[in-house]
Amino acid sequence: MERSPLDTLITLREQELDVVERSFADAVAREAAAEEKLASAQEEILNEQRIASSPTAGDGAVEAFSRWLPLGRKAVAEAQARCREAALDRETVRSALIAARAAMEAVKTLRDEQKEEERQADLRKEQNVLDELAVRQFGRS
Repeated sequence: MERSPLDTLITLREQELDVVERSFADAVAREAAAEEKLASAQEEILNEQRIASSPTAGDGAVEAFSRWLPLGRKAVAEAQARCREAALDRETVRSALIAARAAMEAVKTLRDEQKEEERQADLRKEQNVLDELAVRQFGRS
């Protein structure tokens, strides 16, 4: 059976959808990794704070914490920025995914409509043949 242009377009849309779905999965994974890094940076600040505020900690530990804290806050701020970027990337790819799915659905709907039109045309042809046979048969009687 000959492939229609719509079948070819569906194949292309399937490939596009597959690429976009993989991109979306990658974006979600990048976002999760960024969130893990943020949680880790926040946890590190809490751990360092616990150590510095321990009853057994000396002045040196408190001073070391106060010198380190700006670095810890910077790491948290950078991780938050990466989380925001990853979330934006995910939303961008999500929009592309929605568009790719809609395009696929549109082509499939068009193909289904075309097949239904072909089926209706075949039924009309069959009915015309039956009508012609009936006219011939009743025309002889």
